[in-house]
Amino acid sequence: MKENIARITVNPETKQVFDIHFYERNVRFKCKKCAIYCCKLGGPSLTKKDVDKIESVGYDKSEFTEFAKRRYGSFPVMPNAITNKKDGSCIFLRMGGQGNGYECLVYDVRPVLCRLYPFEFEKINSNSFLLKIIPCCNGLNNPDGELVNERFIAEHLIESIYAIL
Repeated sequence: MKENIARITVNPETKQVFDIHFYERNVRFKCKKCAIYCCKLGGPSLTKKDVDKIESVGYDKSEFTEFAKRRYGSFPVMPNAITNKKDGSCIFLRMGGQGNGYECLVYDVRPVLCRLYPFEFEKINSNSFLLKIIPCCNGLNNPDGELVNERFIAEHLIESIYAIL
C-alpha cells in the first residue's frame, strides 16, 4: 500500500472540495481500539479549539496540557500537548469495559490530530493537500472497515483540514 492515498483540492474561502484524485482506491479503515500506535505513544499537540472543546466537558486546561512547541507536518499548532501518563500514553486513555480494547475519555471532543489518525494531510499549496496514511495503524485494511472514498473523506476528514490551517 502506498503512503499517498489522494490529492484533495479545496476552495479555502467556501470550504468546498473541488476535486479528489485517488492514488489508492481500496484502502479500508476501522479502528480496532488497540491504541498501540496512536494513544500509547503520548498525547497529541493541541489547537486552541481542541483545548476549548475538552474544557467544555469539564476538564481544566491545567489538568490535561503540558507546554511543548510542536508541529504536525507542515501545520503549526498551539504550543500545548496533552499530558502523558508515566508509561507515555495519553492521560485520557483507559482500558475499555469487559476487555474490549481501549476507550478515550474525551472521544466526542477529541483533538483534531486524534480525529485524523491514521491519516494526515500534507499541504501542497494554498488549496491542495495530499491525504496520506500512517501505515503502522492496525485499523488499516480491516476487511470490515469502511472504504476510504469521497464520502469517507467528507464525513470524517475534511473538517480537519480547516481545523489545522
